[in-house]
Amino acid sequence: MSQCPSSSNNKKDRKVVSDRILEVVKTIEDGCKNMETGFNLPRECYVDPEFYEFEQEAVFMRSWLCLGRTDEIAKPGDFVRVDMGDEPLVMVRDANMEIRVFTPICAHRGHILCEGSGNAGRLFRCPFHAWAYGLDGHLIAAPSMNDTIGLKELKTEAHLPSHKVEIWNGFVFTNLDPNAKPLTPTLHKLEKALAPYNIAEMVSMPVAEIKGCEWNWKPQLENGIEPYHSAYLHGMLHDFAHVRLTSFVEFDEDDGAVYHPTGFYYPDAGFNPTGKALLPIIETLGEKERNEVIFASIPPNLGFGAVPEGLFYYLVLPAGPGKLNLRIGHLYPEASTKHPLFEHLYKIAQDGLVLFHNQDASSTESVQRGNRSRFRKPGRYSFQEESLLQFYQWLSKRYRDYANEVRSEQVQQEAAE
Repeated sequence: MSQCPSSSNNKKDRKVVSDRILEVVKTIEDGCKNMETGFNLPRECYVDPEFYEFEQEAVFMRSWLCLGRTDEIAKPGDFVRVDMGDEPLVMVRDANMEIRVFTPICAHRGHILCEGSGNAGRLFRCPFHAWAYGLDGHLIAAPSMNDTIGLKELKTEAHLPSHKVEIWNGFVFTNLDPNAKPLTPTLHKLEKALAPYNIAEMVSMPVAEIKGCEWNWKPQLENGIEPYHSAYLHGMLHDFAHVRLTSFVEFDEDDGAVYHPTGFYYPDAGFNPTGKALLPIIETLGEKERNEVIFASIPPNLGFGAVPEGLFYYLVLPAGPGKLNLRIGHLYPEASTKHPLFEHLYKIAQDGLVLFHNQDASSTESVQRGNRSRFRKPGRYSFQEESLLQFYQWLSKRYRDYANEVRSEQVQQEAAE
């Protein structure tokens, strides 16, 4: 697709990282060196519009983003649309059963081609002027354009922007950076821990969408991997998986995931009012897996918990410095979905997760309001928050790399002038 040429003389087109943002990045780097002297993120990371814009470039435009599960788009033409900040994205199954990810904006005037999820048939047709695109993203029709440019010529420049795709354990990831390195090699530790669960073979339940959450995207992941709050905020609902039974996994800044196992006081526990797994236990699990939950995040937008009966997950979709949308789903072995009481038991399990979400949501919204205070300063870590330190180390590397890259380009451009 042809693009407007960039010019180093056009200062408005240049990426810029201000001195103010560099100071925040340095504060983050200082705070995530170790548990003993470290501290959590400064308030700007949660409420500041300039930092949010920096973060969108440094993290979301360069990292692997999870859009959903492969079985959500099982047939040719099936699609799921999500917004990742200001970027609309769609994952679709094409006519050859290949999974593709596009930016679903019409090459004519930028109209978004589809919303929600469903089946597009054999093509995406823009409702504005009826331009049509195949499931491979190429233009196939543009009514009333021949008097200015023929369709054959138009096809050489007009198509849907296409992005890299990687499938991991049935989850669909995309990266908007065409030069991005593969995701899977960075997940080898988590892959080994999850191997007995056979997640790729699990069946997806209908996804629940929660829109308009009034907090920054990071606390959503923080709550999922930080066990310190579980005994206090969740109380008896979490007692069988007490924070005392948590262990942390060594983290390297090149790792693509942050995770920790938390043990159970008794086997085959479950996050529902009964405290026990309601559906059959995954047949391939050993004694270790039947006595723990693995809480994990593949930043910046996938979090999940693997339990003896299945897996629950959530996709975090930023919508501004202090707003996000969520897609929440459950996965179970196919055999479990054939249980005669599956629908009834699944509903109880789902209601249990809603209880936890509501408790976390109330707390996270309060934290977001607290972060707006000019008097809010970074706090110190509990020894039960090591996974937070690891998440911030993951972030810090991406903030630092992007800031250094942009600053280097600025110096070169200024020297050339």
